[in-house]
Amino acid sequence: MPVNDNEIITPLQLYREIEAAKSIEVLKELGIKMLDTVGCIITVPVDAKSIVQMIAKVNYTISRRLIALLEINEGICLPDGATYLTLGSEGRGEQTLRTDQDSAIVYPDDFPAEKLIEVNRFATRLVDSLDAIGVPRCPGNVMASNPRWCHSVSEWKQLVEEWIIAPTPENILDFCLLQDLSPLHGDDGLCKELRDHIRSAVWLTPHFFPNLARHATRFPSPLTFFRRIRVERRGEQRGKVDVKRSGIFAVTLGSTLMALEAGFVGGNTWDKLSLLGELGMISAGDLKRIEAAFSFLVRLRVQSQLQEIAARTPPSNHVDPRCMPAKEREQFRTALKGIDCFLQIVRKRYLLDFIST
Repeated sequence: MPVNDNEIITPLQLYREIEAAKSIEVLKELGIKMLDTVGCIITVPVDAKSIVQMIAKVNYTISRRLIALLEINEGICLPDGATYLTLGSEGRGEQTLRTDQDSAIVYPDDFPAEKLIEVNRFATRLVDSLDAIGVPRCPGNVMASNPRWCHSVSEWKQLVEEWIIAPTPENILDFCLLQDLSPLHGDDGLCKELRDHIRSAVWLTPHFFPNLARHATRFPSPLTFFRRIRVERRGEQRGKVDVKRSGIFAVTLGSTLMALEAGFVGGNTWDKLSLLGELGMISAGDLKRIEAAFSFLVRLRVQSQLQEIAARTPPSNHVDPRCMPAKEREQFRTALKGIDCFLQIVRKRYLLDFIST
């Protein structure tokens, strides 16, 4: 499913060309080439996990090369001791083709003022450069250039505790973004220290897990009372389904929640689900259904985004069941049943039906 007229290259060739890129302009071109590589891969029986991890690795390699070019060409670098973190789907290594910047910076408590100036300069230039090569800014400004997402390790720990003790919708959203942290550049030790703190801090209040569970299940079941596919009833997306809201979000955050309860921070959704199965927190039969449902929706999302890009429309999370072949529509319905199963598991485990809103 090529979406451009460029020559299609293999993932290995793409990584090599990115690592050899001499300019921001070349990196932008290689980011476009990735679309054709993904379009070719998705036509063969490759699992969804491998597809999104390939996308994530390409984006990771581009970001690392961009950081190197900023230092080589402009003398801009992150000072020693600090760490540039990726958050959200990028932190989990689960990016699709509709992605924006979610990032943060952590630095030691004793960082001198002159180094903080370098940190701000680096963050601002990197955010601008990523935007220039086609990775748009986060609409919510969750980026390392925003002072709200650039702190010392002790400041980050205090913020994490505040978010957990007072789980307002905004605080839960911020916590969910940060807990997916992954070090892209700098001192890995600070990232590990933050993960360790998150692992222990989630037990500061007994209300945190139910509040996070409510957030994970806040969207309605993907199926109606009569077990039909729930579609948008009005607006531009009328008749379509948002596959992120209708399933991917719930599994991503719900598995994170249960993994946190088990003392596990970080990693991708497939790894978390596997862990929950090993611990007996999800039965073998339910785990198989949920993994299959999640993988199907992720693959469908990427496939739909490729089609939208080929049609020169912005990639979205919406799919139209009416445009699916009968077999695919039935697979879609089966996947949504798997999501509904997971929603019920989360609601039952955290007693959401017995907690007033």
